[in-house]
Amino acid sequence: MIDFPDIYGEFYRLLEQIPEGYVSTYGDMAIQLGDIASSRAVGVMLSENESPDKYPCYRVVMSDGTLGGFTSPNGIEEKIRRLRKDGIRISGGKVENFESVRFRDFRSKFPLRKFREDAAKLDINRKVSHSGDLRALDISYLGRTGIGVAVDFEGDLTFEVTVKTVKSPYIPNYLYLREGEIYEALVKRDAINIIDGNGIIHRDGRGVATLVGASKMVATAGLAKSLLLGEERGRGVFLGSKKIGEKVGRYYISKGFGMDLEECVDAIAHEQHFPQTKYPDRLSRRYRDEILAS
Repeated sequence: MIDFPDIYGEFYRLLEQIPEGYVSTYGDMAIQLGDIASSRAVGVMLSENESPDKYPCYRVVMSDGTLGGFTSPNGIEEKIRRLRKDGIRISGGKVENFESVRFRDFRSKFPLRKFREDAAKLDINRKVSHSGDLRALDISYLGRTGIGVAVDFEGDLTFEVTVKTVKSPYIPNYLYLREGEIYEALVKRDAINIIDGNGIIHRDGRGVATLVGASKMVATAGLAKSLLLGEERGRGVFLGSKKIGEKVGRYYISKGFGMDLEECVDAIAHEQHFPQTKYPDRLSRRYRDEILAS
């Protein structure tokens, strides 16, 4: 099992540490989370901050000292006002003497780095038994609320819904931290669970479909709309000489957990409802829209 760190909570704890009279950068904050790849997510979390007096998001600027954006009715002018009130000198849209007021002495748990270390310990090559029945899963969002739907394809189409608050924004290569908890609540033990996302087509060979399966010890396959890495050769997707996926139509099928790639493709690609994830996608969006309308 892998713990689900509260990335939002850890980020705001880091933000709270920047003292008056100092600034930090998007990249510095991302490094404290444990991976520079989270820089864009830093911007997202700053924009979602509802308590700028407690969590001083205005103290985060670009790596060259330029101010960047600020989510406020008064926009960048409000950011400048707050920084100057802190004693930060600004000229030409940049922080003066930037390096002398750049804060780096954070106390961090580096949650993304720890997650990767924990994920690397999982045995992702085990086989598990399954009935061959298909269950497809997808998630839609309303703010930080994830609406997960699973659809079964044996006999009459049936579905299951779960709703959870997510603990992480979207971060490239860390989709499991945003969606894994919802998928794990929906997977079925004896089915082939088709997850909207990648399996081994992933920087670490451990995408959301793989980690969900390994964590819950269920058969999973990844069915994704985009290719994270690898080279297309005919229908195959290769990383060097190793085949890691197969393209069917505009979708990419990859091994998740408990099955080999050929078994995943045979089970999914030629079944009448392919791509199966379109069904939970539509249902999750419908539930989201009903919530918005209520």
